[in-house]
Amino acid sequence: MKRFFACVLLFALLALTVSGCGSNDTSKGPSCADILNSVKDATEDGFDKVYTYEDSEYQDNFSHMYAVMWDMIDDGGILYTEKGGLADEISLMHIKDQGDISIAKEKLQERIEERRNQFNGYKPEEVYKLDNATVMVQGNYIALLIGEDPAMLEVEIRNAISNLSE
Repeated sequence: MKRFFACVLLFALLALTVSGCGSNDTSKGPSCADILNSVKDATEDGFDKVYTYEDSEYQDNFSHMYAVMWDMIDDGGILYTEKGGLADEISLMHIKDQGDISIAKEKLQERIEERRNQFNGYKPEEVYKLDNATVMVQGNYIALLIGEDPAMLEVEIRNAISNLSE
């Protein structure tokens, strides 16, 4: 009889372990690619190239560029100007665990500083974009916004997330 209860208790513990008991929201909304393409179509800032979570270029450079651990995200993408020489960049990520948002936000703010240092010596006329850059959060989405008007970019991303979620 004791063995029976021990087996039942062991089974119950295993079931709890496998099912987990966290309350983190990992439900995904629209894809980062769809959001970034919507922003690209809605703006006239010269953004013309998108790399997404599925692209090897994004995967190969992600950890180096953002210092965010790859296993913290389940989707992401970058929108920028392909001709180069401009600071403009929109990096959007969907973070798996809401608890990692603050870490990702800190890393994206460090990216702004890194880019500011690069452009100070390379193309100082672009530094104002980095001085005005921002990091926004909506649900499990986090975005780095560097451009002529980051407030407008934020509105476009929030609208895209809302519109594509319907």
